[in-house]
Amino acid sequence: MTFGVQMLIVANVAAYVIEHIFHFPLSAFGALRADWWTTFSIWQLVTYLFIHQGFWHLFSNMLGLYFLGPDTERALGTNRFFALYFLSGILGGLGWSLLSPYGACVGASGAVFGILGAYAALYPNRELILIFLPFFPIKAWIFVLLIGAYEFMHVLTGPGGHIANAAHVSGGIAGYIYATVIARPDVLYKLKNKFRPKEKPPVSRAEIDRILDKAAQHGMHTLTKTERDLLKRAGN
Repeated sequence: MTFGVQMLIVANVAAYVIEHIFHFPLSAFGALRADWWTTFSIWQLVTYLFIHQGFWHLFSNMLGLYFLGPDTERALGTNRFFALYFLSGILGGLGWSLLSPYGACVGASGAVFGILGAYAALYPNRELILIFLPFFPIKAWIFVLLIGAYEFMHVLTGPGGHIANAAHVSGGIAGYIYATVIARPDVLYKLKNKFRPKEKPPVSRAEIDRILDKAAQHGMHTLTKTERDLLKRAGN
């Protein structure tokens, strides 16, 4: 297990022990409220990531972090892996709070879905063996597509229940984009070039001489708009 994954699991387990074993109410100020922005409780976008409702909530998130985290961290590096975790979690929390008019959100699910999205971007054709389907390996990109569609379907039905589907979708998308940009900088470069204005080809000296001769013989008023533009380009 890699360093970053170890630190995140330790932090999540420690928060669980503090709240559920020692009964210190972390959720009272650390859970992400749907109206956090009205009280400027911006810290909740981070603290909610380490608070869990119960043991199985914690276990399922840490299981995903344990299996998918190490390879993702090795590919990105520890610092970028931490950035992925918190960026996905924060954007997941923002996505949930924008679509949920009430209640509170806790858990590392948004961040773990971000790691899942990043994993699919980094290793799209790697086969995963799922616990509930042990004899049917599935490629990472297919699994992420299926689970993403499932989560998005629940987002469309509106807020409700105890699962923050909007946080899952937002975190997963953030993680996929983050890993794509970091691991494939050529993708961002191509995207920039696609929207960058194309440079016009240089004007030949012969063409400039022709336009100048025309202006000298017949006057500047006889030049077309294209010829005037060519003269301006040559002068810059």
